[in-house]
Parts: sequence; structure tokens; C-alpha cells
Amino acid sequence: MVAHEDGHHVLLDGGCVVLDGSRVAFVGFPDDPACPRADTVLDLPGRLISPGLVNLHCIANLDLQILRIDVGHVGFPKSRAWFDSEREVLSDEGLRVSARFSVANLLRNGSTTFANVTTMASKRFDDPVVEPRALAEASDVLGARAFLAHNFQDHSRFDDEHGMTQVLHDADRGRAGLARAIALVESLANDFGNRVNGFLFPYTTETCSDELLRAARDASRDLGVTLRSHFAQYPAEATGWIERTGESPVERMDRLGILGPAATLTHAIYLRGHPQVGGGEMDGDLALLAESGTNVAHCPVVFARRGVMLRSFDRYRRAGINLGLGTDTMPADLPGEMRMAAVMAKVAEADPAAGSAADVFHAATVGGADALRRPDLGRLQAGATADVAVFDLRALHLGVIDCPIKALVHFASGSDAEHVFVDGAHVVRDRRVVNLDADALLVDAQRVWSDYRRALVERDPLERDADALYPFAYPIRQA
Repeated sequence: MVAHEDGHHVLLDGGCVVLDGSRVAFVGFPDDPACPRADTVLDLPGRLISPGLVNLHCIANLDLQILRIDVGHVGFPKSRAWFDSEREVLSDEGLRVSARFSVANLLRNGSTTFANVTTMASKRFDDPVVEPRALAEASDVLGARAFLAHNFQDHSRFDDEHGMTQVLHDADRGRAGLARAIALVESLANDFGNRVNGFLFPYTTETCSDELLRAARDASRDLGVTLRSHFAQYPAEATGWIERTGESPVERMDRLGILGPAATLTHAIYLRGHPQVGGGEMDGDLALLAESGTNVAHCPVVFARRGVMLRSFDRYRRAGINLGLGTDTMPADLPGEMRMAAVMAKVAEADPAAGSAADVFHAATVGGADALRRPDLGRLQAGATADVAVFDLRALHLGVIDCPIKALVHFASGSDAEHVFVDGAHVVRDRRVVNLDADALLVDAQRVWSDYRRALVERDPLERDADALYPFAYPIRQA
């Protein structure tokens, strides 16, 4: 099992953890005289008993990114006509199915805590109000620990009849979205208790004005919650800002007072000095992030599918930046993200010692918990919150096991999560999410997905069909 001692993870061969209600009462060995007598004992040989994984940037809707696998420049086009309508791409019922499916998926893959992101690709300036509430309801029923936000921005995009991207600015819509986000934060604790919390999510720093970001910064401080935003995701985002203003996106965040321990920047790939950005050395931007205590949420899988990698996990870590991991795509397989983080770090550094299993596991536990300002999470130690994930390593597909952490990172996946506990409650038992009819949910989710895909195709301003926008791997023949 993975215990936490003196600020570091350690492995206890034959160790045990004792849960007392929502807290960890004891971590050590069962023959220790200090080990409390337990009312119920789970004997789990061959398993890795781990702190519950902390999913710092979890896609919490049916994931549109899967449509872009093996596809080039085509994204999620929306016409101006659709943009001006009031019709949503998904119905309220569809959003609730999407929420249940997403929360169940992350629990089944060993994440006990998640901080949500829901796509804006199918939206305008903010989320439908029902969406984050649906995630709160699903988390409450299924037992997940959730940090939820209502997305908002004051710039949004549509594609014209020539396929060219146009940008709309609407300061009033941005302020209204922030007001709804604040209202969500204020209501969650009252309605759902301490397992469901709020934060503020200006959707991307690129699509938020200085004024909106300052307002979000002030609101997050007044509310005492964290702030997260997509940041430096694309080369043009960084190069364009540097060319227009002379400052890097990191320097902009510093000027606006966004940086700090309560802030998480998701992705943060294209800093000044990146090979595709230029404009100086990367060390200056890295130093600003590290010295301010700003966190970075690293989601390697979704970018690796697009041929992009962070340069690099180890370089950011050596600079002193706290890194957490997130699943910005389906499935919510955080062990899979650990593997990709490790492998891409080795590629970026051309060093087999880079991206160690210890470092990426730390990011998926302690790193994410620290970014959420929750030192009681991501660790198994007396007094910590009783969030535990048990991974079964007794499987032919994993081979023989030498180091269990290396096996989890490089050979296992979230599907090997056998048991999950949140606040001491058994929410995944023998690989099945408790309080869930998984078969019925899969049927509902597939139906909603078909509607979702169809609606995306219908709003294309160039009137392309599904085969042109989102082709299957091979042609489909129908009987």
C-alpha cells in the first residue's frame, strides 16, 4: 500500500489502512499494537492500496474530443445562425445523462476527487445552468468528491459561410456568466454538503478580457475558492499576444494578479521560449509560475492525440511548479494519463529517467490535492480524509509485478480499480459503481451521444455531412 510519511509517499509491503467514518484512523502494519481493531476487514492480497486519485481537470460531459481522433483541422464548427438562436445542442435531460455517465466513469477509473470542465465547443458564452447542477446531483448520488464550476467567457467564436473563424465580444454576457458562476459556488455547500464544492472557471484566458479576469480574480478571493482556466493551449494564442502587446500570456496573468497558490492554469504548454513561440527563454515564464505558487494541470493524452506534448513535465517540476494531472478527454483514466505523462516526458527530455513513475503518481495524488488547497486529500496518513482507491495488480495482462507504482503507471489502467472509497463510503465495489444501473446508463448515454453528434453536424455553416466532419476509421456498410 502507499502510505504518506514525513511529506512523501512510501510503500508498505503488507501494510493496512483503517478507516473510521470519513477519516483515516491508522496507516501501518496490522500487527502493530497501535493498529485499531476493525469491525469489517477486507483482505486484499496482490492489490495496490492507494490514496484516491485527484483528477484536477476532468472532462465532465460526453466528450467531443473523441470526434477529433485521427482528424486534421476540422473542429466543432458553429454557424452564426446557430449562434444567434436559443436552442442548445443537448437537452436538459441529455445534460443529466451526460453528467451521470461522466461521474460514474471517473469513479470506476479510481478517481475519488474531480474538478470539472465541460466543453464550450457546443456553447456560446457560458454553460446552461442545468449542467453544473446535474454534475452536483450525480456526485451526490454516486458518492464522488466534486469541485464544480459554471464556465463563462466574454469572447466566443463562430464560423462564417467561408469556413473562417470569427470572434464575438459581449461584455454583458461575460458578466452575466460570472454572476451565475458565483451563484453556483454560493449554493453548492448549502445544497450538497462538504463533498461538493465550487470554484471559478473563466473558460480560457484567451476568451476572457482583462476586465472579466480581474472580476473573476476578485470574486474567487471574496468567496475563498480556487480559480482555474485553460491557458496557453495553442501556439497562436501565445505568439499573437506577444506580437500585440510584447508580454507573454504568463506575464499577462502576472500583471492581472491571477497567479498564485489558488490559481491553476490548465495545459500551459506554449510559454515564451517554446520552439513554436520564440520570443526569448522559457525560464522567465517558468520562474513566474513557480515563484507565485501557481499550479499547472497537465492533461497529456488529449494533446498527444493531436501530436503535441509539454516541454516538459520534468522541466516544469524542476522549476518548482506544482503539477497535477487531469483527464481532459474520455475515458477518465488517470493511470492512463500518468503513463502518457511519463512517456512523453522521456521523449521530450530524450532521457529514460525523466517522467518517473514516482513523480507522475505524486502529481495524480498530492499535486492535485495541493492545487485544490486540500492537504487532507491525495495521501494515506492518520487524520486524512478516507478517500482510497484499490487497484488489482493480479492480472495476466499486467505481467509479473516488480514495483507496484511502476506497474500501475506503465502497465495498468483505470479499469483495474477494484474498490473505491470516498469519505469512507464504499462507492465502487468489485469494479461496479454502487447506486448505479450501469447497463441502463450506457444505453442512455449512447442515445444521447447520437443526438449530440447529429446536432453538431447540423450546425456546420459549410453544410458538410458527418463523413466529412467526423469520419469513422473504415467505411461502414449497412445491410
